[in-house]
Amino acid sequence: MSNRLTSQESGKMPESRAAPDFSKFMVCNSFSNSISSPAAAREEPRRLSRQQLEEAATRLSDRDREILAAAQRYRYLLTGQIQRLYFTGSTTPTAAHRAAARALRRLKELGLLDHLARRIGGVRAGSGGLVWHLTHAGERLLYLENHTLTPTKRFTEPSPYFLAHTLAVADIAVQLTELCRGQRTLKLTALQPEPECWRTFSEYGAIQSLKPDLFAITVSRQYEDRWFIEVDLDTESPNKIIDKCERYHKYYRSGLEQQEAGVFPLTVWLVPSAARKEKLITHIRKAFDKQPRLFAVITAGELGSLICQGGEGGSLC
Repeated sequence: MSNRLTSQESGKMPESRAAPDFSKFMVCNSFSNSISSPAAAREEPRRLSRQQLEEAATRLSDRDREILAAAQRYRYLLTGQIQRLYFTGSTTPTAAHRAAARALRRLKELGLLDHLARRIGGVRAGSGGLVWHLTHAGERLLYLENHTLTPTKRFTEPSPYFLAHTLAVADIAVQLTELCRGQRTLKLTALQPEPECWRTFSEYGAIQSLKPDLFAITVSRQYEDRWFIEVDLDTESPNKIIDKCERYHKYYRSGLEQQEAGVFPLTVWLVPSAARKEKLITHIRKAFDKQPRLFAVITAGELGSLICQGGEGGSLC
C-alpha cells in the first residue's frame, strides 16, 4: 500500500489552506437566498441553437473551456474555488477575484454557466459565495467539442446536504491542485472525481461497487502514491463508516487494484473536527484489528502533511 511514513522533503512542510467547514452548510438557513419575491423566481435558461453554440465557442479562451470542463467534472464550484484553480497570475487576491468574477459573468451572459439563487456564507460573502454550475447549453457545447456525455436530465436545485458535500469534495480537489502547484518536486499526475474514480469487483459472483469521492496519484522524486479520498461531514454514524470501510477491505482482497498498479491506494477519510477524527480512528481500529491498515483519518488542515510526508502514524487505522 502507499502508506509510507518517511519524509521525502527537508525543511518545513506547507500548511494546508484553511478550508471552509462545509458541514455547517447542510441546512437551508445556512444559505442566503437572493430571491425575495415570486416575481424574482429563477428564470428558465434560454435554449441555444447549434449555430448559437458554435458562435459562442468562437468567443471562448482556453481558460474559459477549462472552467466549463471543471464545472462539468465537479458539478458545483464556488467563485473562490474557480479563482484558486485558474486565476493565479494576478498580483493580489483581490485582483484575482475580480478577474474570476468578470470571466464567470461573461460565461453566464453566453448562457454556458449559471449560479444558484442561494449563496454559501450569506449575503456578506458577496460574489465569492456564488455557486456555479454548467447549464444545459454549456454541456451541449462541451459535447459538441469533446464528445463527452450529452446531458439528459433537467436541472433541479440540489439539496443542502448534496451541495455541501459536493463543494467539500471539490475543495479537496482544489487543495490538492494548489499543494502540488506550490511544490517543485511534487506532481499531481491523476485526479478523478466521481464517477470516474468508481471501481467494480466481483464477490461470490455478484458485482460490487466501490464509490470513493476522489482518486488521486501524486509523484515526489522516486515515490508514486495513490489515494482514495472520502469526505466526511459528520452526518453518518460510525457503523455506516465501518460498512464502507468493509467494502474497501473486500476490494483490497480482490487484488484488482494491486494487479493493475502494484499497490493498493491509501484511503483517506477527511473529517471536519479532531473529535470526529478520534472517534472514527477508534471505531475503525476496533473493527479491523489485525487486518491491513488501509485508512488514514485526518482533518483538512492535515492534508498537506499527509501528501508530502505520509502523515503521522497515529492517523493510520
